[in-house]
Amino acid sequence: MKLSQKVALIAVTNLLLLAAVFVLFVRSQFQSGQSLLLGPVQDRIMAIANRFSVELSGTAGGAVNAVFASYRRRYSADFFLTTPSGEVLAGPEIEPPPQVLDRMRRPPIVRAGSPPPPPPEEAELPPPVADPPPPRDRRPPRDQEQKKDGRKGDRKGQRRGPPPKRNGAPAEPVFFVITHNPTIYWAGARIPVTVPDVTPGAPAILLIRSDTIFNNALFLDLRLWVGMVLGVIAVSVACWLPFIRGLTRSIAQMDRASAHIAEGRFDTQVAINRGDELGDLGAQINRLAARLDSFVKNQKRFLGDIAHELCAPIARVQFAVGILEQKAGDEQRPRVAALYEEVQEMSALVNELLSFSKAGLNPETVPLTAVDVSAAVDRAAARETFAGASIETKIPAGLTALANEGFLVRALSNVLRNAVRYAGKSGPITASAERAGGDLEIHIADSGPGLPESELEQIFAPFYRPEAARTRETGGAGLGLAIVKTCVEACGGTVAAHNRQPSGLEIVIRLKPA
Repeated sequence: MKLSQKVALIAVTNLLLLAAVFVLFVRSQFQSGQSLLLGPVQDRIMAIANRFSVELSGTAGGAVNAVFASYRRRYSADFFLTTPSGEVLAGPEIEPPPQVLDRMRRPPIVRAGSPPPPPPEEAELPPPVADPPPPRDRRPPRDQEQKKDGRKGDRKGQRRGPPPKRNGAPAEPVFFVITHNPTIYWAGARIPVTVPDVTPGAPAILLIRSDTIFNNALFLDLRLWVGMVLGVIAVSVACWLPFIRGLTRSIAQMDRASAHIAEGRFDTQVAINRGDELGDLGAQINRLAARLDSFVKNQKRFLGDIAHELCAPIARVQFAVGILEQKAGDEQRPRVAALYEEVQEMSALVNELLSFSKAGLNPETVPLTAVDVSAAVDRAAARETFAGASIETKIPAGLTALANEGFLVRALSNVLRNAVRYAGKSGPITASAERAGGDLEIHIADSGPGLPESELEQIFAPFYRPEAARTRETGGAGLGLAIVKTCVEACGGTVAAHNRQPSGLEIVIRLKPA
């Protein structure tokens, strides 16, 4: 899995966990009935209850059921009107669960600035004390006025005191309950209602029942929460996106640089524009590339110096062997011929070392021009044509590549020589070229046995020879394809090998079109 996908997965998981925590938090707060989240919900339920009370008061007959049906359609929830003990006053029948009945029977809490609670049921009130009616034509006695004032003061004092406690702890004007198996959400509000068929001014509870808290406007305002969620996502994206893009961009750049270094392009550099660990890693990659470039160039320079120094003694040995061959007798001539063959092989090895080191020392100074691909392939095929081998070219006219003509012809000659040597008797060797994307590809394919997949990346290494090419008769020094790679890279291209189906090996040289 890519790093960008992992980061995206972590971000999505984070959002899902936040959503789950939010749902659990809302449910727990709903169960307790006291929270900052449910503050607006309590006000909304109370406003709906007061409006319901106003619409229902004075309504009789079938209009009462119409009011209940209207509120059910509007809020996608069931509405019931009961007494604190659970008796239905109007509307649909309902038998509240025990948890809901317990909250209904608690006396309401009177908050500062709130209207007084509705009077309790008549059975629970003490008998009223009747005051004597005042005379019609004269004012009531002063002592009666004082008694009335005293009674008013007593009532006011009672309102300012704590509410009486009955059936457990006091309850809020609006309460919330969750019942399970199945999960049902309940809300209740205490309202005064005057229904013609019911005792006027009777204490009532508007009970609301819903299967969910997410699909109606009673408990959650989805537009508000969706806006909040979108805001959280926008802030998260604004915080995460620049970080993720910078991270993935730097890692992708280092990945490309590492791939180029693995291909031998040590001039690759990573842009160091970060002050964190990735910036330090980019600096280390640049340092690694520079040291590898220096090491490889020193190695090739060393090989070139040795080859150059060996040229003179080998030439003298060849001259001496030639003289020895002229003076040798019939019995000594076979041995002298074998010696001469060894010297010739040594000379060829030294020449290849010189070519290898020359092509790889300073590739950036190699002049590149437009080279006709068809003419270059024909020149290389003319050099490597042997008896029993057939080379077919299928290259359209007019294809030109940006390369050094000498290096390109040398690379094509080495590839064709290898194909003729190992697969010349297995079938024709084909050379073709085509445009692929922004590159120009040259394909040289044979019908031989191919190579094991594990050796396809190693055949371009210096002095590497497959197991089938380790004898003098079939294998050289192991520098042929290494010179191909060096020459192609000096032309600014790449080379790769892959097996053909059902058999055969194909070498692909990619260059920039001219």
